[in-house]
Amino acid sequence: MFKSKTIILSLMLSFLLFLFAVNSIFEGAYSFINPFFYIYYGITVMLLFSLIGPVSSVSIFLSFAAGIAFSIYYGGGNFDGYFNHPVLGRFFISLIVIQFLVFIGIPYAFSFLISKGSGIASSIYFPVAIVFILFFSLSAVYIYTHGIDIISLINHFSVVITKKIAVTYAQMGMKYFATVKMRDLISEMLKVIFLLLPAFLIIFSWISIWLSFIFLKKISKKTNLFFYGIKENLLLWRSSDYFLLLPITGIIISIFSVGIFKYIGYNIILLSSSVYLIQGLTILSFFLNKFNINIFLRILGYAIIFIFSNPIIIFIILTGIFDMWFNFRKIETK
Repeated sequence: MFKSKTIILSLMLSFLLFLFAVNSIFEGAYSFINPFFYIYYGITVMLLFSLIGPVSSVSIFLSFAAGIAFSIYYGGGNFDGYFNHPVLGRFFISLIVIQFLVFIGIPYAFSFLISKGSGIASSIYFPVAIVFILFFSLSAVYIYTHGIDIISLINHFSVVITKKIAVTYAQMGMKYFATVKMRDLISEMLKVIFLLLPAFLIIFSWISIWLSFIFLKKISKKTNLFFYGIKENLLLWRSSDYFLLLPITGIIISIFSVGIFKYIGYNIILLSSSVYLIQGLTILSFFLNKFNINIFLRILGYAIIFIFSNPIIIFIILTGIFDMWFNFRKIETK
């Protein structure tokens, strides 16, 4: 049986999971655009699984169910994130199910696959692919059965959110951002962001799992078999050569499609770029480690990357792509 220390830690993590569930359920659809939720849930679920294994599914389910019950009982039916849909209505229930699958199902499935000795990359992309195929299928069915016009919906929400942003800026004394010209610009930017949301959601999900695992591996003891059982050096990770077909497909779709269908190509390009960005960062980390660069300079280097994001990130993505031909780390591939 489990030690008393393990039981106490598990209960604390379960309570933390309950708090995250309450918060995300209150936010509704808005929770999916908050990248911190993916990190919070990922770290908590992985830690809980590392402590008590598959038994953690019971405490995870009970914590989330308790979060739902608490939110409904104390929410008073006022859930702005569900866009005036009734509590316990079809939209509300669908979003709760999707939240459970995205925030809890993916990190739990990842943890289970890792415990069975699967590679880190395959442990990420299998659950992410399955859950988001289900996610987008449910969304497509809901949109079709309710006859929702996507363009009109996006225009509506961009206008609503733009007004809220303009009011906020005006209250802060930044009246320039509340002008008609700036409101139109912000509204157009929001429309583009809404159309690229599918790629952003998948990126938030898979990168949060990657970062959570790396973080927990850094802070855990080397005797912890959950994090150190796999003899896989993440600094040597690289994507499959066939993965290059994905961005090529996205480019072809974006060139030859018209209207909203172009954004299918843009989403594919954005998603594949995130993979090459991580590959480029692993190349950078490999050489920082090889030349024994101290921790302060490493942090400074990563800070510079994200401060001057556009040119440097594009360069890192291209580094990840060209690694297929130049093999910068001289990895022996089978």
